[in-house]
Amino acid sequence: KAQYSGKKIKISSELFKKGCVSTVEECLASAKKIGFPVMVKASEGGGGKGIRKVENAEELPTLFRQVQTEVPGSPIFIMKLAKCARHLEVQLLADNYGNAISLFGRDCSIQRRHQKIIEEALA
Repeated sequence: KAQYSGKKIKISSELFKKGCVSTVEECLASAKKIGFPVMVKASEGGGGKGIRKVENAEELPTLFRQVQTEVPGSPIFIMKLAKCARHLEVQLLADNYGNAISLFGRDCSIQRRHQKIIEEALA
């Protein structure tokens, strides 16, 4: 069960594990349930590592193992590919007194191998 305490969201390890896949078979079953194409992602990956786009069931075992190898021991999630999506980020600045401001957003959609190449923002 997820709990919200005003500033933090706590998720039980049991609920977290339900969102993960740990074997090729589990990953394939989830992919078939949500439909291809899917993204297989290691939650502890970053910088383009531990993430693969999977177009069909035949290539899933190889790509799943690549994700496992790139980020050993990381929980792995599977999600439906969001086509034509934009990668938007908002920079926030906050202090210990509850004050917070937005330093505006930026579009980070121009990427290569799941790594940002250009971040566009207002001048």
